[in-house]
Amino acid sequence: MQARRTWGALVALTMTVGGCSLVGGDSSTATSSSSSADPAPSSAPTDTAVQTFAPPREGRDWVVVAEDPAATQDIADALKGDGLALTSINTSIGMVTLRSSDDDVEQRAKGVDGVSAAVTDRNADWTPDDPQVPTAGDLTPATDIPPPPSAPDGGDPFDGWLWGTQAIDVAGAHEVTTGRREVRVGVIDTGVDASHPDLAPVLDTGLSRSFVTDMPDIDGPCEVDSCVDPVGTDDGGHGTHVAGTIAAAANDLGVTGVAPGITLVDLRAGQDSGMFFLGPTVNALTYAADQRLDVVNMSYYVDPWIIACRGGADGDSPEQAAFQDVAIELMHRAYDVTDEAGVTIVSSAGNEGADVGARGQDGTSPNYGGAAHDRTVDPQGCERLPLDGEHVIGVASVDEGDVRSTFSNWTSDPSDDRVDIAAPGGQESDGRGGILSAMPRALARTEGAIDDEGRVTESGNQRVVRACPDGIGATDPDPDERCGLYTWLQGTSMASPHVAGTAALVISAHGERMRPEDVAAKLQETATDQPCPADEGVVTCAGTTQRNGIFGEGVVDAAAAVR
Repeated sequence: MQARRTWGALVALTMTVGGCSLVGGDSSTATSSSSSADPAPSSAPTDTAVQTFAPPREGRDWVVVAEDPAATQDIADALKGDGLALTSINTSIGMVTLRSSDDDVEQRAKGVDGVSAAVTDRNADWTPDDPQVPTAGDLTPATDIPPPPSAPDGGDPFDGWLWGTQAIDVAGAHEVTTGRREVRVGVIDTGVDASHPDLAPVLDTGLSRSFVTDMPDIDGPCEVDSCVDPVGTDDGGHGTHVAGTIAAAANDLGVTGVAPGITLVDLRAGQDSGMFFLGPTVNALTYAADQRLDVVNMSYYVDPWIIACRGGADGDSPEQAAFQDVAIELMHRAYDVTDEAGVTIVSSAGNEGADVGARGQDGTSPNYGGAAHDRTVDPQGCERLPLDGEHVIGVASVDEGDVRSTFSNWTSDPSDDRVDIAAPGGQESDGRGGILSAMPRALARTEGAIDDEGRVTESGNQRVVRACPDGIGATDPDPDERCGLYTWLQGTSMASPHVAGTAALVISAHGERMRPEDVAAKLQETATDQPCPADEGVVTCAGTTQRNGIFGEGVVDAAAAVR
């Protein structure tokens, strides 16, 4: 079964809400950093190895692999000449994607010289359930809206709620740098709401790009005729939340991100439903390499296999095994290209509360294209993508007080480098719980959290808060959409952007481009060591205080990292 992942059930691996697990020159001082009031530049992309095309509405999606990436364009020309509708060409990785309703795509593609594989993630006889599209709830405006806690001196109005940035001493880091505008962080996610007043000042829409097309079988009806949502929209909400934690502007409105002085780039690889498929993910990573971004954040897993195994796992069909082999191969090609370009890759560790370093069971895959079935998975031959990768910084989640979040994945083998560092992403002891960050207005309206005039409703009052410029009161209408909306979420999805933002500060503080391995080393060597918990419960903590399978090298320390 696969239904639309609504805001309350978005990205099963990487997010929980409200405590329930559910189915990203010199600047040595703050004064020398770019002012957070300065707008982000609007850049035109340089030449890119990725071409994308709007696909037909119907058909299965296919991934065709070139044995030698140099042959990719010739392969694409041959496939197109055979009447197949291409959706992307990636000459750097050696990948062509297409959509077709024909039954003989594999045979035709494999008949082209230079093709090593042609796979699809959807069985021909599989039909998804009708997508669950969120509907507006009670639109009665709220009248009793509690004030936020006091913000730190010089902070934005809701910064008193940001226990996560306080825990990693972002204020101390900002004494050194708030980030430089020329440092760019790619948010590979469901999109970034460019109209949000806390994100518009820091988002480079000219450089941003979408690699996905709405799929009505999981996303619901297309919002635009082409089914290609424009850059700057986020109907899922996850990417906007992640982006806010990384770099929400310091502008006397809402919240302040970890690195408000840097530039965000929206690299949309996620569907409205919150699913992330192989082709868009690989294309987004490759584009980040082409544009030589400094950091990318990946708070999700690559659907439809939460764990992909070389040769498949027990119960997988030959076609499913072939797809998993291709997913692992292409993701590692993308990791290598991205690392060579100097891009630091940060990924969430996942929310199953699972030991990712030991053999275990997976009963959730595939979550699209076929029926899920029980599988035994072994980390020696299986990978969680994008977490597993030589060049990836894996981020676990902690609650307030640096306590392991119960949903956070861990490893019984700290040497496997799957959990490198930890960051706030879980429960706070008081308040609404989780991490507060930006929420798209359109999504809030769809779910009934605000009314038609932009006021928070009674049904939204416990999960959504609104920040407005002077002149608009707490219960006043906002017809010009000048107010920003914010919500609480928790998960390793929320931990990862704390690290991505800190990585951007590290690069900013050094005033020059850094190699990814140097950024990772700086983050880990300055992290706050965390010993294994005294009461481990069902989790076996292996390792030392300096490095263990729950916290990696420790909890990220932004202030220490930039000095």
